[in-house]
Amino acid sequence: MKRKRWTEAETEQLRQLYPTTLCKDLAKVFNCEIAQVYNRANKVGLHKNAEWLLQHYKDTYKGHQRTQFQKGMKSWNKGMKGLQIGGVETQFKKGQTPHNTKPIGHRSTRDGYLVEKTENGFEFVHVLLYKQHHGEIPAGKFVRFIDGNRQNICIQNLMLIDRKAHMLQNSIQNLPEPIKQVIHIKKSITRKINQLEKNGTQ
Repeated sequence: MKRKRWTEAETEQLRQLYPTTLCKDLAKVFNCEIAQVYNRANKVGLHKNAEWLLQHYKDTYKGHQRTQFQKGMKSWNKGMKGLQIGGVETQFKKGQTPHNTKPIGHRSTRDGYLVEKTENGFEFVHVLLYKQHHGEIPAGKFVRFIDGNRQNICIQNLMLIDRKAHMLQNSIQNLPEPIKQVIHIKKSITRKINQLEKNGTQ
């Protein structure tokens, strides 16, 4: 990219045009690259006019065409129950067992917890162990690891706590300081995005 030397007259003209003109158009006016327009504007402290910028996005951004099925629309295959469009040979047959079905008793790890396949689906192993020793878990109660180690699954390391205690133990206050800062930053960004969308700047 050839270096652009800005004259005082060009800089003054840029000051007048920049707030309400697209940079791609300004690049044509000054016979330079778009990046050079940005660099010069930044150097002399120029900014786009907020009201103009908002109107520009409203006028030019139309969004994606809606493809969601709308109320009142008719499905293309209405009245074609049982319609076959190829792939009959590989269709799943009634009574067949999927090739990836796990047997009862199969164990795996999910989100750091050990789970086991039961007749009711996958359940936490530490919860199953607690039930074996103490029976069903009352509503609003949770099984927790006393030492916080999810891999230390033994009845001596399990305890029952209520919802309030469960929430406190999972509170942000119990997290390391760097993670707390990241969570606060994320919340701040989310609030800003929601505010911009509410004000119609999307």
